[in-house]
Amino acid sequence: MRLLPLIALLLATPGASWAGTITFAEFGTAPLIDVNGFHTQGVTFGFAPGQGFYNQSVGTAGNALLSVDPVLSGSTDGVLTLAFDYSTSVLVFDVLLQSVSPIDDSNRGLNGGPAYTVLLSNGLSFNGSTTPLVSGGYSEGEFSYSGAAINGATITFFNGLDANGLPVSQFGFDNLTFVAPEPASFFGLAGGLLAIGMIKRRQPGSNRRV
Repeated sequence: MRLLPLIALLLATPGASWAGTITFAEFGTAPLIDVNGFHTQGVTFGFAPGQGFYNQSVGTAGNALLSVDPVLSGSTDGVLTLAFDYSTSVLVFDVLLQSVSPIDDSNRGLNGGPAYTVLLSNGLSFNGSTTPLVSGGYSEGEFSYSGAAINGATITFFNGLDANGLPVSQFGFDNLTFVAPEPASFFGLAGGLLAIGMIKRRQPGSNRRV
């Protein structure tokens, strides 16, 4: 019975999960990194057709409220995929679209849309909108999900003309945040339980039959 508090302490030890944010500035701005198939910090990125870059500078410095260069960037006719090493119950990121007009969260709005669509691996789908920056050539928005665990997401972007009749041909993706189990915590728990077993075996009379 004396072992139960120790086991409970191990199970309750902080570090069973971790929250991480990828800012896309982790590798600098040169050389550019092709994002398709690139794996870092527990996420594998995919992007097709065309080419997208993990660390592209698109001119947000001093203009964007949410995103700051460098960002993941590519053509809006491409599809971005995220595959997580471990399931996450939280997914947050910022989206930039090359437009000085707002873009709605559906195709029924005055400004067209949706600005982007997020399809989660659990089948849930969400549309988002973007709002023009105070200055600069982009509109931006934030996606936030918290719920049933997912292991991946697919993101498509508005690819057409904005309210000014200008093509929306480039997107930016920034500040990817997710929460997942920390593998080290499981190893620590396993090691702790193993140590408990060894201690118990060494205790005098531990093999006695009652």
